Amino acid sequence: MIEIPYTSKKLESCIGFQDVMKNPALQNREHRTSVANAALGLLSSGSIFNGCLRQINLGKDVGYVFNDLPSSLVARLVSRNIRANYYIKQSDRQSIISNATALFKESSSYHVYRLDIKKFYESVDRKVLLEGLMADGRCSWQTLVLLSKFFTVLEANNISGIPRGLGISATLSEFYLNSFDLKVRSAPGVFYYARFVDDILIVTSGDVPRSEFEAKLEELLPEGLDFHQASKRIFHPVARASKEENQEKEKIVYCFDFLGYHIRIYNDHSAESVSGHPRRRVTCDISKDKVSRIKGRLINSFASYLSSFQYPTDFLLLKNRIRALTGNYHIVDPMTGIEIKTGIYYNYVHKSYVGGCALDELDVFYRGLLFSTKHKFSRKVLQALSTQKRKELAGYSFKTGFVDGRFHSFKYDTLKKIKECWRK
Repeated sequence: MIEIPYTSKKLESCIGFQDVMKNPALQNREHRTSVANAALGLLSSGSIFNGCLRQINLGKDVGYVFNDLPSSLVARLVSRNIRANYYIKQSDRQSIISNATALFKESSSYHVYRLDIKKFYESVDRKVLLEGLMADGRCSWQTLVLLSKFFTVLEANNISGIPRGLGISATLSEFYLNSFDLKVRSAPGVFYYARFVDDILIVTSGDVPRSEFEAKLEELLPEGLDFHQASKRIFHPVARASKEENQEKEKIVYCFDFLGYHIRIYNDHSAESVSGHPRRRVTCDISKDKVSRIKGRLINSFASYLSSFQYPTDFLLLKNRIRALTGNYHIVDPMTGIEIKTGIYYNYVHKSYVGGCALDELDVFYRGLLFSTKHKFSRKVLQALSTQKRKELAGYSFKTGFVDGRFHSFKYDTLKKIKECWRK
């Protein structure tokens, strides 16, 4: 059993960068210690989670945040203890795509399953989850008692499953599917299995019947969970890649979206080979959903400028929003020193070709906003921005940002301001 003690020092270590940005007073060591001591006092009295949650909107879903820092710190420490005892670590999106595409390039036949779980967070059975943790005996009773009290608060607030938006919920969801992950990975005929939250990708031998395998998956799912059907459930029986100059065969393409990418698997070979063996042609582009989201952020950026006083500072903010969307940037967490890179290249690093792709579509759309007279919104942009300013903004391009890895630097406060209108 691994137990991080519930002490003032350990609770203080749970204070992160976001907390400091919301409350600059936390930069003071004495203030951080006083907050940790307050959390310890509430923990001792048994009232740490009383009235701790506030509802927020997460796109189409309902999410929650903690009302106060003390309850958030205790929840983080509970989460740390569970992660430590079960070695829980969320899968890396880019690693999944890299490993999957490498396997897709195999010339042999195989089956591809892309599934996701319906209302995942809301469907988790808290009773089954807690009983599983208790039966394993890996976590301390203090951790389990605190989790039980947290679940009591969820029950009192009529919250189904586990609440979206909380770090502890991500940990609990990983634990809930841990057994499912292990069983599917070890199932006969499974070549590859990956899961990112509730999005699942499985590659099996072409010899495994679809109906039999899907029935097995349904059987293995934890209690209360179900897979989406129809369009969100994809199956591709990928045939063996062929060298033959057969026009009908060359038209066969297996397409699907996964983790922000649009993946296309062909039935012919590429120029790539390994030890003399030809590899199947596979391409990755940015998914349609992600392209639509970026377009929405472009529109929101210009709409925000149009509704402003259009001072020079407002134009600088618009320019920074365009730079952030079309380029790349990093954020350094002052609490950990970790540098996080993000942007059009780093978010889609496995995009495999340029030209006739999503980048061109985004650039055409962006230039339409700047120069088109066909649409009412772009005409408003023309009226609000001088030719010189529009030409200045036109110097930014999604393709250039991706191909050249164009990099920009933003302070945290500036980046926070940049993202404000993107949440609309």
